[in-house]
Parts: sequence; C-alpha cells; structure tokens
Amino acid sequence: MKLCLTTLGLFAIFLVGLGEAQVTWPNAIDELEDVMFLNSGYRSRGFGAHVTPCSFSEFGAGRQTAAEWLRIGFHDMATTNVFFAPHGGVDGSIQFELNDGENIGLGFNTTLHTYSNFFNSELSIADLIALGVYASVRTCSGPIIPMRGGRIDATIAGPMGVPQPQNVQGTLISQFERMGFNKTEMIQMTACGHTLGGVHAGDFPDIVAPGTVTNDFQLFDSTLTFDNDIATRYINGPDTDPLAVGISIAATRNSDTVTFTADGNVTLQALTNAATFNSVCQNILQRMIETVDPSIVTLSPIIAPYEVKPEGLQLTLLSGGATISFTGDIRVRTTARSVSSVSITYLDRNGAAGGTITTTVSGTASGFDDTFTFYGINANLPSTTSISSFTVFVTDTSGTVETFNNNGAGFPISDSVIVQTPQSCLSDGNITVIAAVRATLTTPASFNITEKVPSTAGKPTVSPVPSLVSTSTTMVQGAAIGPYNIYSGSLSYNYSTGLKYGVGSGAFADTFKDATLLGTACSTVGTTIPSSTSSVVLSTSSVTTSTTGVITSTSSSATATPTLTHKATVGPYTFLGCYTEATNMRALSSESFYNYTGMTIEQCEGDCAGYSYFGVEYGGECYCGNVINTGSVLTALSDCSFICPGNPYEYCGAGVRLEMYELTSLLSTSSALQSTSSSSVVSSFSVVSSTSTAKSSSSSVVLSTSTTQSSSSSVVLSTSTSQTSVTSTSSSSSAPSQTLGIKQTVAGYTFQGCYTEATSERALSAASFYDYPAMTLEECAADCVGYTYWGVEYGGECYCGNVINSGSVPAALTDCSFICPGNPYEYCGAGNRLDLYKIGTSTASSSSSTTSTSTSSLASRGISSTSSTLSTVVSSSTSQTSTTSTSTTSSAAPTQTGPAIKPTIGNYSYYGCQTEGTNIRALTGAVYFNYPAMTLEQCAGDCDGYKYWGVEYGGECYCGNSWNTGSVNASETDCWFTCPGNPLEYCGAGNRLSAYYLT
Repeated sequence: MKLCLTTLGLFAIFLVGLGEAQVTWPNAIDELEDVMFLNSGYRSRGFGAHVTPCSFSEFGAGRQTAAEWLRIGFHDMATTNVFFAPHGGVDGSIQFELNDGENIGLGFNTTLHTYSNFFNSELSIADLIALGVYASVRTCSGPIIPMRGGRIDATIAGPMGVPQPQNVQGTLISQFERMGFNKTEMIQMTACGHTLGGVHAGDFPDIVAPGTVTNDFQLFDSTLTFDNDIATRYINGPDTDPLAVGISIAATRNSDTVTFTADGNVTLQALTNAATFNSVCQNILQRMIETVDPSIVTLSPIIAPYEVKPEGLQLTLLSGGATISFTGDIRVRTTARSVSSVSITYLDRNGAAGGTITTTVSGTASGFDDTFTFYGINANLPSTTSISSFTVFVTDTSGTVETFNNNGAGFPISDSVIVQTPQSCLSDGNITVIAAVRATLTTPASFNITEKVPSTAGKPTVSPVPSLVSTSTTMVQGAAIGPYNIYSGSLSYNYSTGLKYGVGSGAFADTFKDATLLGTACSTVGTTIPSSTSSVVLSTSSVTTSTTGVITSTSSSATATPTLTHKATVGPYTFLGCYTEATNMRALSSESFYNYTGMTIEQCEGDCAGYSYFGVEYGGECYCGNVINTGSVLTALSDCSFICPGNPYEYCGAGVRLEMYELTSLLSTSSALQSTSSSSVVSSFSVVSSTSTAKSSSSSVVLSTSTTQSSSSSVVLSTSTSQTSVTSTSSSSSAPSQTLGIKQTVAGYTFQGCYTEATSERALSAASFYDYPAMTLEECAADCVGYTYWGVEYGGECYCGNVINSGSVPAALTDCSFICPGNPYEYCGAGNRLDLYKIGTSTASSSSSTTSTSTSSLASRGISSTSSTLSTVVSSSTSQTSTTSTSTTSSAAPTQTGPAIKPTIGNYSYYGCQTEGTNIRALTGAVYFNYPAMTLEQCAGDCDGYKYWGVEYGGECYCGNSWNTGSVNASETDCWFTCPGNPLEYCGAGNRLSAYYLT
C-alpha cells in the first residue's frame, strides 16, 4: 500500500518525536528491518504480501489473514502473568499451545507455518508475531504500530489463561489485570482487536449458527478494514457483532457485550471518534506486542528504516590471489529523496584512503510506507591493500550531496575470512564450502550450517515451527594463493529449505549465508592470474587512484569475468532451448515456484529436482513437469532475453518464453546441443525414438544440430514416420498424460464421497495434520494409518477418525474442488468439505464413482473438458500427422450461446485486453492462481480494493493500482482464452490480460 507524502511525513515526525536515532550497521535488528520494510520489488522479502490487500487470504474463502495475524499476537501475549517471574509475554509459546482448547481455529496454525518461512537464527518467531500485528494493522489502513525487536522464543507452552467467550465479566477483568492491563485497557484492546475479522461457525457453532452466513464466517463489524466501525455500530447500531448479538446471548458467549459494559460503555463511546480510536489502538497494540519479560528480553529502539543500508556485500578472492572482487548493493531510502547517483569512498585494510567506487541501479523495492532504490557495487580491489570500511555519498537530482558514515564508524567490511561462493556447492544432501583465510590468522577455520528441522515430538500436537539445528566442522587447509590460505569443508544436511552456513576463524567470520544460492558443482580457486582483458572494473596488476579518488586501470592484464550465456548443463539437466508456453495452459504444469528478486537456473533446478523438465520464465518464475504440454514449441533463442535476477550471467526466459531443461538421462546419447552463441538461433528439434528413453507421456525431445536458421518448430510424431505437425509434441506411442480426477482407492482406503463438516465439531476429530505446501491423499492416508476414516479438507488439512461425527453428510462432488498442493492430479476437499476415505471397500453409491482419468469425473467437479489444464491429446498410431484438438461440451446458458466480454463485474468495468509490461508483470500488487476453475468474479473478489485487475492464461489473476511500463491496450481478439470456471467468459490469453478497473 502506498500512502501520500503527508502521511509519510507524519510518520517521520512521529519517529523524530520519539527521539529514535539511526542505528549503527550491522545491527541485531537488520534481518527484522529487511522483512519489515521490503514487501515487494528487488530483494523484497514478501512478508507483507501475505496480508495484502487487507481482505486477502491464501487459504480460501471465509478467511482474512490480516485478522489472523492480529489475533495470534493477542493469544500469544494473553498467558502473561506479570505477578510472577518469568512472566511470559509475546514469546512464541503459542506454537506449543495449539491443542489446549484455548486457541481454536486453523488461523494460528497456518500463521505459524507462514512465519516459519521467515524464521531463522537472526529472527525469532516472537518477533515475527509482533511484526505480524504491525503488518496486519498497516495493510488494513490502521495506524503505524511502533515496532521493536529482540524477543526471545519460549521452548515450552505457557500457562492456560487466554480469555474465552463464555467468561464472566469479573473473570475477564482479572485475566487482563494478570496481563498488566486495567479495565479501560481491556475494553480498548478488545475493540482494537475486533475491528478485523470475525467468528467461524465451524469453530464456534454456539456463537454463529452454521449455514446462516456466507462461508460460515461472521464479521465483528461491517468492514474488513481497520476502523472504528466496531465501536460506532455497537453504540449507534445496527450491531452485528456475533459476540454481542444473536445466538451468543442465549449461549452466554457474548463476551464483547460483557467486556464493553464493564465501565457502562464509557470507553467504547470515546472510541466512536475515529481519531481517538486510531490513537488509542496505536498505543494499546504497541503495549500488547511489547509485553515481554524484562528479566529475559531487552527490546531494541523503535525500528525505523535505514536511510542507507548495505545489502548482500560479498568479497571473493579471484584466481591467482592478486585481486578481490567486491559486490553487493547500497539500499537508499527514496521515500522523500530524489537520487541522481550513489558512490562510496573506501579505506583499505590498513585504514588508508583506498579510492572511490561508482554504482549502478540494481532495482527498486517498497514497503507499506516507504520506497527504496538499490545501487549495485561491482569492483575489483588489490588483495594486498583490500578494504576495511566505506562511506556512502548520495547525490540528489539538485546536485546536493548527502554523506552517510554509519554514525561516524564507516560501514565495516572484513577481508580476513572470505567465503568463496563461486567455488562452494550444494548437492545430494551435502554442502561443501571453500573459504579464503588471511595467512596472518593462526586459528584453524571452522565451517557451520544451521538447518530448519521440522518438529517431530508429540504428533499431531507437533509445533508448526521448525527447530534450528546447527552442525560444525573444522576445515582442511589447502594451498596458499596470494596472501590467503584456502580452506575446505563438507557437511551433510537433511533439509535444504532455509539452510544457512558460514565460516569463522578466531574473531573473524563470514556468516549467515543462504545455502540455496550455491551451485551444484564445486570448483577450485585458480592459482594463476588471468591474462584476459575483459575485466569489468580494473586490472589486477596495476591500480592507481586519480585526483578525484576514482579507481582506474593502468594495465591490460585484467581479471576475466563470467560471460552472460544460456547454460548448457545444470546439475543432471541439459539445456533444450527457448520454448513457448503451451496452448491454453502452462508448458510445464506439475509445480511452480517464484523468486523475482533472486531466481537462478540452479535454484529452479533444485526446486524441480526429480522432474523430467524444468524451465524458467519471466526472470523469476520456475516451472516443473514430466511432460512438455501440447503447443509448447521451440522458438528463437534470442526470445529468451531476461537476465536472471540472482545471477547476471544467466538467462531466465522472458514473457511467455521458458529457458527449458531436461534430465540428461532422458536425452539420446548420440545427440548434441546446438551452439548457444549470439550468432546462432536454435529453431528446430527432433523426437528421439530410442526405446531406451523413459519419460511419462511424451517422447524425449532434444535440440537439432542440423540448423541454425529461424523456422517453424517440428516434431516427429511416431517412430515409424517422418511427417510432422507444428502443434503437437505427443508421440503416437506415448502413454496418455495423467489427468485430474477422483482417486477411488488410496493405500487400502476407498473413496466415500465429498462430505460436509459436522454440526458442532470436526467430522473426523481423532487426529489432525497440516501440510499446506505439499499435501497429497497418500500423505493423509499415511498420517491416519490405523483409523477407520480419513479426509482432506481445504487443500492442506488432513483429519482422521473412527466415526463420522453427527451432522457430517454427503455433499455434491463439485463442492470438493480444491486441488492437492502436492499432487495436481488429486482433489483435496474444499472449505468445509472433505474428500472422505474409509478403510476397505467402498460404500459410496455408484453415481458418485468415477475413474481418475475419465472426463466424467471432471464434469462431476463442474469442470468442462475444454479446460486446458486437464485436456490430453494423443496422436494416432498412423503415419499421418494431426493438429491439436480437444473435445468440447456445451454448458451454455439459454440466453448466451458462447463466450463474450462482460462489461461489468461487481464494482469493476471492462478496461480492455491488456499486454504484459516490459520485463515486468503489468500488475504487481497481488497474484492468485486457479487453473481448474478461475472466473472473472473470482479474480474480482481476490483483487477487491485494488484499482485494476486482470485474468491471464485462463487461470492467473493479477491485481494492482497502476499499470507498469510497457503494458498497453491490445486487440480484443487477443484475449481469447475462456475461463475454466465459466466457459462463457474470457480470461485473457498468453501474455494478455482481460482487464477491469474500479468504477
């Protein structure tokens, strides 16, 4: 969310008024500061994206993540007892309290799963819980909650004591006093907490009757935003707060009424003033997240964004040891600053003047209230003198120069211990790290890793938060190169996600490195100084400093630099070429991953390990699959022109173009790769007919070595013929592709149908497990071994039981529409709906029985066989060619015989068929995917509050408040994909959005 400068100015005044000085870098709050302020753009951390816009939830309808983040902050704090030591506070203990009966609902579990992605040795779960309160209030247009860092995570559950809806007034007052808040503050905190979110009927059926409100979710007030509607509607009416009116009264669960009347509504009456409400909430919520045990925790000063902050600084000893590469970024806060240029002046390792290094713009980023520009450093320094610290000079557009010297200390950088990232590697459960250590250091070098290990004790009450487990080893000293000794060390690991590593020697270290950015092949540091003249910055043999302090080169013996190229091999994969997307679907549709700030070919290869193919598109999008879907064909190599954001020497596809790789074992041993030089254009491929090649649903595809001319791509359709088709990649001898459908049996269990939840409890209540990133039916079956029934709900929730509880009844198969995140060919229930299985033979009626690959199962789910993600094309066994075709079924309403442009969708009007931007998505506010069932109405709901939204590729929904550079209006006929969830609507096309604007 962007705010006007007036608001930003007030924030600046607010911070100045508190007397908070800029902290000295590096600082203990650096990781927290990054996560707090870099929500989108270059080097963004994406924390705020989970609650943007305010109404958003990635877990389906009837959820509001911002409300859940606000709620978990209170529940974590609420077990505090200020009369005893240690007295708790915001300490992350809620991760061990999810099954104590006081923390009902999935929101706490899913929130902790989300926070776990950001959790590491420098950022605690407790700080993330506090940060979640700041982010949720800010994204919903509430006040800026001052944020401090330094909270320490608990290792066990706290005592019972979270206020419950049935508690009487005296109990509630006593509970808040135990937390350190008086009666007035109790009322304030309740009102400020209940301005967001509501009550779920499934969790509290005696407060909200199931089936009486949309999605069984009743809001506390009439808005989704942070405002005083909760107070004004209570005082002036009409009040719809389920904790104040309705069936909660008879059930004595109307705790908001009990709380608000504790002082005769005096406090709540004051909160009907909007300014008062914001001021009070800012204060009380700050106090809530700053409730910590002072004997254990010392909170930092209030965190304000750095005006200037180094990011990702890295030294690397180059071949021969005479030169050190210095790279990284300088982040400059541009909220109220217009920058012309940025340079740094550095001191050498002995404190003498070293020279000046100019920078170039790397990218921009933004948070809720601030914008930033990153200025890249890429310089080579003599290893004998090197660098020890630097000062930053920021020149604005008027010519005024600001000097930033890190509170007089200079920004430090040590060259005593250097991790050699180009030579280090990560592969097959083993990490090998190479480091250069100054020969003057006598302490042996050590190497350590920190893994995020899933908690395993006490399942299913296992904590959603992983444990941090560190391992270290002494490194082996090798050759001396220049003034450095080279060390190496290896360690095995079990979990690569979030894996960090570092090297130390005595008081010096190079630590907190992201292991997933390493390549898969290690190498050695060269002992010879290169003679190439292609160095970007300066030579290695003679460096002088001009009178202006700018580093200049005086020799031709420069250090060789990597060359931007299409990588021929990455791990076990071989480059196939530049491929188009498929017809009406993704070329690779099994899994997808996104990293617009740091994607590399190696990262995508790691994400897609085990798949036959992977490809990188749009710079930051990684796709995996075992088959290249119909319509994806080889195109000109020059089409894949986007440079990888995580490695400027690699290409990462382009718009509707994939940098495509295939498992080398699937390629013909006699085939050779086409040259990837800039003078060549790979434009054709052939199908290998060798029977030794194994691949699901299509023959192996390799690059042709017979041509470099641009021509239509072709495929050999059968091993017995040379005739071709320009639209199909299927072999006549290929097995049909797997399709989405109902699995009749899973691990000895038989499908029973789509079932509702029970009346006042879960349909299956014996045990529960959660895996939103990767749930499959097989995983749930394994978790529920020994139980009579199990079912998957909401895509990632697994429930077990020996009986189906009262009120759970069969529902329409179309209700269970969520696709399993771990297997795109399986269904995993939906909101309040379970795909239910029972041990042994089926008792379901034959009318609900389908096969996993039949089109009838697709129809039963409300999905037309024309849905592009589900169609399969198998060419005939004859020697003739055939073009791609799909079967169609008519589901048109009587008043409409075919798809048409809808002029209005809710509060939005049709904007036109819009292209994507130049090297960037046209709309970058938020993104949602639903390839099986996207509709215009769904996208409008997902993007509610944004100025623009558009649907692309049939199943991709993009939101934003402005169109990015390069996005222009296209021909209406360009947007021709029909929506998979409504074949009477248009949902864009490849690189085209059916776009709407807020009216």
